[in-house]
Amino acid sequence: MSLKVIRNWMNTIFILGAAVGMYIYYTGKHETGTYIILGSMVIKFVESGLRMIKSE
Repeated sequence: MSLKVIRNWMNTIFILGAAVGMYIYYTGKHETGTYIILGSMVIKFVESGLRMIKSE
């Protein structure tokens, strides 16, 4: 599996996780929504790191 495919999957997981987290946050469960969004951000940071490593 190529690095580009892995990055695309990680971006998809980030986008879905952020959307679900925002939905949960705005429907009343603020703490749970925050944790989901933060988890999605960790995935995005890892994906960004992979992008930086690949560009060198």
